[in-house]
Amino acid sequence: MTRLAVGLSEETKAELTVPTSVLIVTLSAFLALDVLQLPEFADGIVRRVLTSIAVLAVFAGWYNLCGPFVSLLSGETRLGVKMESGWMERVARFGVVLFGITALLTVWEVDISSALTGVGVLGAGLAIATQDLIRNLVAGMNNISEKRFSVGDVVQIEGIFVGTVEQIDLRSTLLRGFDQIPRYIPNSELANAVVLNYSQRRNRRVKLSIPLVLATTQAQISEFCDTLRKHLKESGDFDVSEDAPQYVHVEGLSDSAVLVMFYAWTNDPDYASFLEVTERLTLKIMELASACDTALAYPTQTLNMSESASDV
Repeated sequence: MTRLAVGLSEETKAELTVPTSVLIVTLSAFLALDVLQLPEFADGIVRRVLTSIAVLAVFAGWYNLCGPFVSLLSGETRLGVKMESGWMERVARFGVVLFGITALLTVWEVDISSALTGVGVLGAGLAIATQDLIRNLVAGMNNISEKRFSVGDVVQIEGIFVGTVEQIDLRSTLLRGFDQIPRYIPNSELANAVVLNYSQRRNRRVKLSIPLVLATTQAQISEFCDTLRKHLKESGDFDVSEDAPQYVHVEGLSDSAVLVMFYAWTNDPDYASFLEVTERLTLKIMELASACDTALAYPTQTLNMSESASDV
């Protein structure tokens, strides 16, 4: 199990020192009240004042911690994504202030039931009005928790387009297509779409149909296939494990060639490496065709011409 740790800046630690000191002094004042035995009315007032100070200190500490906790949610090291967290920090601090005011009013026995009812009705109305936003927020959290993609991945949204993930937020995801036009796609659409993540594949497939001329003999075909299999096994370019299928076989005939199928998977998913592998393979195929005393075929047509009797 990994440990959950929140790094606090020196500035935040300094801000937390003040609320902590206030809480210690307030606790000491409460203990002193038990010794002083003040009149009931004065004792009640002083206790409420001290309780209010303690509440303010607690919520001030929570207010200062909003930034570090939000940065924990949006940190790249844990989720592999980069999100804009400024608005989340503002919402969290607003919630702390709202609950702090409610706690203070409760300490002074101010009846806020009617106000809470109004807030509940307002909240229900806002929930209905912002249901699309809420749906995107939930879908965004699902996308992040599933780790379907991260910043820098090349993905294809099936039925839409292919692009690079540049930013993942809780409401939408920014993808930039190969035409360099940014697309802001709502997370609810991504959550229900089939996403092909090309950056997470382990290797690339090489599938070729190699045409040899029809005049190639069976012995030449066998020599060609055996040498090509040896290249597949020993070149180091291809995955030769049991999990990776590898085939070098005659797959059939065409109108002008004997077709040899080459099917394998590269070791490296990088596109530049894939191009280098296919280049070496192509040159090897040309070399083998010459070494086996045969040739690569290409579509041909035979045209027979004869003199007609009228031309004699």
